[in-house]
Amino acid sequence: MGRILIVDDESGLRGMLEVVLRRDGHQVQTVGDGPTALAMLAKDSSYELMLCDLRMEPLDGLALLSEARTRFPGVFVVIMTAFSEWDTAVRAMRLGAYNFLKKPFDNQNVRTLVKRALAARDHHLAAKAAGESVAAIHLVGSGAAIAAVQEMIEQVSTTDSTVLVTGESGTGKELVARAVHYASLRADGPMVRINSGALTPSLLESELFGHVKGSFTGAIEDRPGLFALADGGTLFLDEVGELATETQVKLLRVLESGEYTPVGGRDVRTCNVRVVAATNRDLQAMVVAGTFREDLYYRLAVIPISLPPLRERGEDIALLAGHLLARHAVRLRRGIIGFTAEALRKMQEYPWPGNVRELDNRIQRGVALTTGDRIAADTLFGDTSTPTPSAKLMALMRTPLPGATQVPAPPANALAAAVARGESVNLDMEIERFERTLVEAALKASDDNLTAAAERLGISFRQIRYKVRQLGLR
Repeated sequence: MGRILIVDDESGLRGMLEVVLRRDGHQVQTVGDGPTALAMLAKDSSYELMLCDLRMEPLDGLALLSEARTRFPGVFVVIMTAFSEWDTAVRAMRLGAYNFLKKPFDNQNVRTLVKRALAARDHHLAAKAAGESVAAIHLVGSGAAIAAVQEMIEQVSTTDSTVLVTGESGTGKELVARAVHYASLRADGPMVRINSGALTPSLLESELFGHVKGSFTGAIEDRPGLFALADGGTLFLDEVGELATETQVKLLRVLESGEYTPVGGRDVRTCNVRVVAATNRDLQAMVVAGTFREDLYYRLAVIPISLPPLRERGEDIALLAGHLLARHAVRLRRGIIGFTAEALRKMQEYPWPGNVRELDNRIQRGVALTTGDRIAADTLFGDTSTPTPSAKLMALMRTPLPGATQVPAPPANALAAAVARGESVNLDMEIERFERTLVEAALKASDDNLTAAAERLGISFRQIRYKVRQLGLR
């Protein structure tokens, strides 16, 4: 049981919370304003948790939170907020609040959150006493952009809120998600991952929430979902922008209440899971377009982390290249010690449309093909005559591709000229040939990565997966 300080200018609410928490065996003290709360904390160092309201005079909840986190770091803080104060509650999470309670309260939610906050505090203090690092995974890079990302991860390490990682394909969003997990108070719990765009809506719901026996053809037994498997830990929800509308509704319910119902089931189940979501799409634009729920977006983006593309991290390229080279050289048992000066120069000039994933693929290939002790520029960039993605794509469109099942489509103006001369043109066939040329070119330029190829073509993961199957490319 814990020692809890409740700070709210409404005496009725203070009394209700005191009754609820004392029934669970906690020692509870209540005060009506921020300055009194700070005086209480200064006088008594045994307080473990503070529940404070956002709207108070003369010191509001954000100011009290900031002061308490600075002067009394051993006290965890839970913010109490009305629904209309959502933006302010999000700011509180970014300032280091463990979590928030939304008014009006559900007594069971209060008990559960307080129990989790106290357990998280004990874990945090034990890890700190043992000298464990806050951030167990450090991102490779010395530039300001990556330093800001790492600082954000460490800053929110004691919070329990959702995180939204955004950035182009290949920038390392999953690595950031892992860093968030292992720097958090859930580091001892499981971390599970799922790609939202790789499954149909019905199958995705079964994977997330589980299903009961007989709920659909092939459901021969009860099966727990990823929310159950991630209980006490973190669920990494990749490609969250691909979620179907019906799945968005069910995910929102879990984020708001921790409750879900397995596919085909009736019993409501609960889980204690932190969600880290990632996307390379503009969710705000999708909200405006009506394809992504606004309430879900704000639930996911409590802690936003934006990853810059590799082309904006010129100062990190050499360091990243060296890190990846060392890893692949050991794995492939090659005595390669570095890159030629020309290779390093070209790496700095290349715009890296595939970001860190493309850098990793090129260096892995370079290690495999190099017989000396340094990787040459031609080994890294021998498949392209110029480091300009659009030029490379156009070159691929103008020439037959290795392994292509049909010849590239002729230019549209040539077909128009044929029609003008009175010749017949099979429109469906020409469209298919043109699509095949573009899709094959995008796949080749993306090292056969569907997500990266979809981004090049400006379509979703589901669309390119359908096109690849439709055209018989896989």
